[in-house]
Amino acid sequence: MFTVLFSDRKDRPLYEQLYAFIKHDIEIGVLKADEKLPSQRKLAAHLNISRFTVENAYAQLISEGYVVPVEKQGYYVSTIEPIERGKTPMAAVPIKYIEDEEEKIAESIALPFDLRTNTIGTEHFPYSVWSRLMRTNMRIDPSRLLSTVHPQGDEGLRSEIAIHLYKFRGMNVAADQIVIGAGTEYLMGLITEILPGASFGVEDPGYPKIPRILESRRAKVYPVPLDKEGMRVDSLARTDADVAVITPSHQFPLGVVMSIGRRQALLRWANEANERYLIEDDYNSEFHFGLKPIPTLYDLDQNSKVVYLNSFANTLAPSLRIAYMVLPRELLERYRKTLYFYSCTVSAFEQHTLRLFMQEGYYERHVNRMRKIYRNRQAVLIEGLSPLGGRLQIDGQSAGLHLLLRISDMSEDDLVTAAANHGVSVVPISGFFVVPENRDTHTVVAGFSGCRRDILRQAAAALSKAWG
Repeated sequence: MFTVLFSDRKDRPLYEQLYAFIKHDIEIGVLKADEKLPSQRKLAAHLNISRFTVENAYAQLISEGYVVPVEKQGYYVSTIEPIERGKTPMAAVPIKYIEDEEEKIAESIALPFDLRTNTIGTEHFPYSVWSRLMRTNMRIDPSRLLSTVHPQGDEGLRSEIAIHLYKFRGMNVAADQIVIGAGTEYLMGLITEILPGASFGVEDPGYPKIPRILESRRAKVYPVPLDKEGMRVDSLARTDADVAVITPSHQFPLGVVMSIGRRQALLRWANEANERYLIEDDYNSEFHFGLKPIPTLYDLDQNSKVVYLNSFANTLAPSLRIAYMVLPRELLERYRKTLYFYSCTVSAFEQHTLRLFMQEGYYERHVNRMRKIYRNRQAVLIEGLSPLGGRLQIDGQSAGLHLLLRISDMSEDDLVTAAANHGVSVVPISGFFVVPENRDTHTVVAGFSGCRRDILRQAAAALSKAWG
């Protein structure tokens, strides 16, 4: 039994403090591999906290791969390598305060209920706040809006992003490591120029645009299969890939959360050669329901091997086309030597407006609001599918803006066709494989972020009839 000294800080829940304490002891080896943890009931009584608090802490540790639950036996520490945390001080950040398959379906058929994954709840965009901040920008310094933007993006916005990453993801980055661009597709193109001649390993199945972008840049692409922990490192090692593109926080479309052991294995793979890197696409990390998102690979990296990518497309609006990457120092110097003649591809007007939006706290409040809305929409869809009972297997509820729906006695084609006959657009998961598979997964992908709750109820009722 161990004792935790809890802080009374209101911004850090007790379950998160307990999770961080146990995680730290596992990482430094105080808690050994295969060591049994106290039961939820005993630990709650010992620490004088609720059992629900212990349950949430254990759930987060299990989701990240630090702890393994064994049925009818308890909770055991996973086997991981000790992690040495860097002693470097906080980076100098000016703290001012504390398509593809889906596109084909869209073109071929228009149905009343659209559960494809390329839409979000734009009706909740804070139009009045955004327009007010745009007018503020024009009033304060209109000439600045017409001036050339720094190649890496507006310095003020980059500072706000660095602050956000520190507060929300625990990442210690400086504003000058950040490069802003018009979408992750554009930034991936820059990476291919920073790493000329590199070959890329991509998740299979995965986001379909990534291999297309890389191949359009004449890069060699290796599809790498996944298992329940994420990208298979043994398969990656059998390729000639120099760079692996991964979505560890919430893999698309399978919804896999990468374990700590797999993240360590990928970092070991990257450290085996000088020119090996990992590109961490932190896709939808803002939308985790119940548990906090897993720590980033960037945070675990001690050897400057990780490029971090994220976007405001799903949290604000796809049309803004504002994304960013965090480059390790060595790659940052290469970028500045070879690509500094590139102009920033996002307008000063939008960057300055987003800077104010983040600086005044609107962004954090908007994300928190949308997280609740999407959690409610997901619950409505799941509840509406309950008539299908045990025939339907639902995966991916912990995070992201889509669900995987599986009925073992129906083929993918039958699921899609029956849904379409009842007015619902869903996408077969096989459409996201880079390498075509001669097997039937019996699974479709259903997004819920772009539909109101009343529409989702109708769509779920239609699916229940179609598949029942």
